Amino acid sequence: MTDTFRDYADCTPLLDDRQALDRFYDEHGYVCLRGALDPELVRTAAEQMLDGLIALGHAASGTTLDTLTIDSFEAVDEVAMHDYVKYDDLWNHPSTVKVWEKVFGEPVFVFKSTTIRYYPSAAGSEEPSFLTPLHQDGFYIGPNKDFRTAWIPLLPTSRDTGGVALADGSHKKGAREHVVTENFRRFGHPVRGIPTEEFGGDGELLFSPMEPGDVLLFHAFMCHKSIPNVSANPARMRMSMDTRIQPASSHRGFNAMTPWPESAKDASKGIMSKITGTPTAVE
Repeated sequence: MTDTFRDYADCTPLLDDRQALDRFYDEHGYVCLRGALDPELVRTAAEQMLDGLIALGHAASGTTLDTLTIDSFEAVDEVAMHDYVKYDDLWNHPSTVKVWEKVFGEPVFVFKSTTIRYYPSAAGSEEPSFLTPLHQDGFYIGPNKDFRTAWIPLLPTSRDTGGVALADGSHKKGAREHVVTENFRRFGHPVRGIPTEEFGGDGELLFSPMEPGDVLLFHAFMCHKSIPNVSANPARMRMSMDTRIQPASSHRGFNAMTPWPESAKDASKGIMSKITGTPTAVE
């Protein structure tokens, strides 16, 4: 599998065609919607993230989203950053919920756990260790697997700034083996990912530039990975957020009900237990 990419298919025209949208999702494991979310709500979240980086001393006062750079993602107190970004105001805004319900075709519940990401350029360096290897969110999150991950850019993305690569149709083979991957680390722990040899050639990688207001929603068993930010001349930030959404009628597990800062502090529960390998019955 090489890092050559075909574009995401734009599913926005299918939003009002329930059968066509479901057929596409069942076959490909994702939907990409262009301009579906209110850009002003997305811009507000981006500005809140900027405010947090300034308040925590990682960007100078007066920095704008157009001029923002930081020295290191890992140097930022990620738990403290969650005090600044009011992402639930976006995820649960009536206009956003209307989009989620069109995609699912039923009432939904948005996870209380959100991941926020603010990646500076790593041009000229080895692949950043804090990015994620090829994996399935359904490995980390459960016990029910009927959730979908929602990923949005807060700033425009390009091939240089990177984003999320999806393996088209890879969800259809179900859960994959995940093993410790030493060159990818999170909170000082090696992150589990899908071995390249197991993945083989059974999924074409998709990636397209995205704009604020665009959203990717994908299956719990979609194989996906981060693409590093290698932008240069100028070097640009990549800022994004992702959460999970499930049918309102489904069981709500630990990760659905627990805000990210709380779960990140406990290596024995939820996502952290899967990352660290700590045995647990909690998902």
